[in-house]
Amino acid sequence: MNNFDFQKKIKIQKLNWFKSLKQSIYYSIVIHFILVFIIQVLLGLDLNRTTKIKIKKIKQFAVELKEIEQPKPQIAVKGSSVNDTIQIKPEKIIFAGFEIDTTDIVNRYQENTLNVSILFPAGWIYFDNKVKDIIDGIIFMPGENSNYDKRLSVMIQVNTNKNLFNPYLYDSSFIYNKVQYFISKPQKTYEQITQTIYIRTGSFKADFVIKCTSPNENEFKKFQPIFFAMVRSFSAGY
Repeated sequence: MNNFDFQKKIKIQKLNWFKSLKQSIYYSIVIHFILVFIIQVLLGLDLNRTTKIKIKKIKQFAVELKEIEQPKPQIAVKGSSVNDTIQIKPEKIIFAGFEIDTTDIVNRYQENTLNVSILFPAGWIYFDNKVKDIIDGIIFMPGENSNYDKRLSVMIQVNTNKNLFNPYLYDSSFIYNKVQYFISKPQKTYEQITQTIYIRTGSFKADFVIKCTSPNENEFKKFQPIFFAMVRSFSAGY
């Protein structure tokens, strides 16, 4: 084989190799495009399904939330009159283990030196006492237009000497809104009934004593749910 034929053969081999390489690259590119397309289709299906599931869950949650927020309808007995409609009563409000009544405590007392605030019944009046421009005590009692017994009273005392507190004077205690409450048993002196709640405020500069005084046991039992509702509404600068 002469030199010319040898070079020609080399050129043909190079050309064949180049063609083979070109075809390999072409097929590789096509295969990659197909794989990418398949992956995108699969991901698109998953994302679409996931989106539908999320939308469905969001709609379902919105319906459930709407059902919770909507007031419960009245239940009418078939064949009955309007007067026979059954009213669904609201849930009981429990505070300190007692069922309280918040329906009538619509007035608010507010004081700025210790940021004292409390709700009290409609038709009641109050007197507050200040020592050196700081609140020292408040007393609430029924006014002339109140339906409560005029001998009832609720007194709030401010205790700035917190070291005098004696927990053994109280029968039970509990914590509400990070504040500790101590409750005494109702005490009977002749016919008069009293009950005292001590509010232990921790690092605040004053504790508070809230005391209910009733002329007799029957009035006390009727007023006790309102009294505890007043205590629950009490707040100060702590």
